[in-house]
Amino acid sequence: MSSVRQIQFLVVLLVSLGISAVSYKHLVLGFPLISNDKETVWNIEAKITFDAIAPDVKLILNLPDSNPDRKVLFSEVLSPGYEFEVIDQSGLRYGMWSAQNVVGQQTIYIRSQTYFAGGESQATSTNQQLISLAWKGGALKAAEELLASIKGQAIDANDRILAIGHALNRVSDENATTLLKEYSQEKGRHWVLAQLLTLDGFDARLAQGVLLEDKRRKQNIHHFIEVNDGIDWMLFDAREVEFVSWSRAILMQRGDEPLLDVFGGENSKISFSTLKEQRAAFTTALASAQRDSNPLVDFSIYSLPIAEQNTFKLLLLIPLGALVVVILRNLVGIRTSGTFMPVLIALSFLQTSLLLGLALFILVVGVGLILRSYLTRLNLLLVPRIASVLVFVIIIYAAIGILSFKMGWDWGLKVTFFPMIILSWTIERMSILWDEDGGHEVLIQGSGSLLTASIAYLLMSNEIIADTIFLFPELLLILLAIIIAIGSYSGYRLSDLRRFESMERL
Repeated sequence: MSSVRQIQFLVVLLVSLGISAVSYKHLVLGFPLISNDKETVWNIEAKITFDAIAPDVKLILNLPDSNPDRKVLFSEVLSPGYEFEVIDQSGLRYGMWSAQNVVGQQTIYIRSQTYFAGGESQATSTNQQLISLAWKGGALKAAEELLASIKGQAIDANDRILAIGHALNRVSDENATTLLKEYSQEKGRHWVLAQLLTLDGFDARLAQGVLLEDKRRKQNIHHFIEVNDGIDWMLFDAREVEFVSWSRAILMQRGDEPLLDVFGGENSKISFSTLKEQRAAFTTALASAQRDSNPLVDFSIYSLPIAEQNTFKLLLLIPLGALVVVILRNLVGIRTSGTFMPVLIALSFLQTSLLLGLALFILVVGVGLILRSYLTRLNLLLVPRIASVLVFVIIIYAAIGILSFKMGWDWGLKVTFFPMIILSWTIERMSILWDEDGGHEVLIQGSGSLLTASIAYLLMSNEIIADTIFLFPELLLILLAIIIAIGSYSGYRLSDLRRFESMERL
């Protein structure tokens, strides 16, 4: 395989890997594309109380149904003296508590933090039993008359479902009164409405769960109806006669599934308290992925201590500066003093600010060139000469810092952020360049270096870009692919257009 083919294959591979990793973290793990996005996190506490009437007690609670959009950040069970285990049976998850030699009133707490990763629809299981029509005789006739009274009022399926719900609430409607009086006490209003929806041709099933409302204490289990409008499953509140978003409810029971069974106890009751809070979407998604032990997060920068994460957050910006150098040198044709010296200078600008950094750089390099010109007359060997320049640079640092401090200018103290070794080599290179090609070339390369460093600084100091690279370090693969692609370019640079401009007139 030729080198050109290898480069093309490598570029496509790196771009594909980068895009795939970013897409996976965003779509599956819920990482935000913008770092300052907020996520709504729900703190939920379930309280189970009952009276123990036997030495051996066992509780079985139907745990929340799975929802691909719902992520759990934290969960714990507070049940001193009880053994707890999770049981998977026929696709359902149950929590089971068991204890011996308990007496009197018992209390169990379940606490969790959860959020919904951007989804508004739940992929409900199709193997759950639908509610069947149970009405006959007079009840069936009353239901048919009720549905006939709203004929033509609704245009689409959603409007039809709402119209049926409102019709059931009409106090003046004798048919609605008859149906509610006969069945609502025993089976509930939601069962009556589900029967009407079934009679009208909708697929419906009963469900119970927690309605997520802020600052709610000791609310009872909420009754819902899952209804299919012919395309999607939707959640409907029979009491409020409104559709409920899947991100506002956590279903715990469907159809004939038992919600809570207590063996060896009586007077059992379960209540829920909910509290809403806003968190950074990145922190929330990261905590969820760490809880699930996702390998893409466990073996990543996010697993490091916070101090080291901050260090790597700065290091991840260096490839961005390197890309700027590659573009300006290989595509534009700007000459710089050293290959990646502008990147290191740009890192210094991040600590000093751009204008102050430019002033300090010019001051240090200018004074350093004057002192270096004196060393030229002494005919020193290379290593001692560079070491002498390094000592001069440190002396310049100290002089600038002391003088600025005595004059009340704190900005001079920031000169220490510049890498002294790099500045020493820069002064040495520029001095040699001055001797060989003259001051004009030094001015061109020095200006090119500062221009490149300034552009790199503007990109690296952008919070959106910096946070995005920290959120998705996989973007470095795409940067590498771009650099490799540019590395194979051997055509004209933009500066060559000016160089060969006179040839066009021939």
